Amino acid sequence: MTERREHPLTAAYAGIFLFIIGIALGVGALEVNRRESARRQGWQRADGIVVEMLRGSPSNPRLKPLVAFTTSSGERVSFTPQPDTTPQPLNARDHVAVLYRADDPTMAVVDRPGVRRLRSIAAGAASLGLMTLGGYVAWYAKRRAGL
Repeated sequence: MTERREHPLTAAYAGIFLFIIGIALGVGALEVNRRESARRQGWQRADGIVVEMLRGSPSNPRLKPLVAFTTSSGERVSFTPQPDTTPQPLNARDHVAVLYRADDPTMAVVDRPGVRRLRSIAAGAASLGLMTLGGYVAWYAKRRAGL
C-alpha cells in the first residue's frame, strides 16, 4: 500500500502563486484599458453606414465592407475596416459607430464598445476567480497543516 503524503506548504505556495497571477491579470487588464482610452482620447464619433461590399484579392476572396461617414466638418470619408476590428460580419446598409481622428479621418475604425466592455469584464472575472481560488487554496493548506 502506498503512503499518501500531504504537502500543505507546497499547496500554500500554489495558492499564493494563483493569487499573484490573478492580481497580475487584473493589473494587465487595467493597463490595456488605460492605453486604449488614452489612444482614443481626442477621437471623434460619427455614424457610418456600410455602402458596399468589396471583393478581396484573388488569394483572399472574402468580401470587405466599405464604410462611409461624414466628419463634424462635413467631409465625407470612406474606409475599409481592418478584419480584426470587426468581430461580427458587416453587411451592406448596416449602420455602424465610427471613431476617427479629426486630423486624419481616413484612419477611422468601427467602434465596438460592447466588445471592449466584454473583454474587460471577462478579464476582471478571471482575475477575481484566480485570486479567490488562490486565497482558498492557501487558506485550506494552512488549515490542514495546523498553522
